[in-house]
Amino acid sequence: MIAPPNVLRAARELLGLKQVEAAQAAGISRRTIQRLESGELDRTHASILLQTCYEEQGVVFVRPASGQGWGLIDNSQQSKPTARS
Repeated sequence: MIAPPNVLRAARELLGLKQVEAAQAAGISRRTIQRLESGELDRTHASILLQTCYEEQGVVFVRPASGQGWGLIDNSQQSKPTARS
C-alpha cells in the first residue's frame, strides 16, 4: 500500500531531509517530490521509489488498521553509531 502525500512528507521530515536530498536519494526530481507531497501528482512508480527510499533509511510505515490512520516509526537512529564518552 502506498502512503498518502502527507505521510510521505512526514517521513521525509522525520529523516531530516530536504526535498532535493530526498529526490537525489530516490532517483527522482525535486519537482516530482513537491507534486507528490502536495497531492498534485498521483504517480504510483515515483511514490513507490520514494517510500522505498525512506524505508531503506529506517522509516517504518504503519498502515491503517482498525479505523486508525497511518503512522511512522523512526528506526533510522538504530542503525547509526552513537558517540560515547
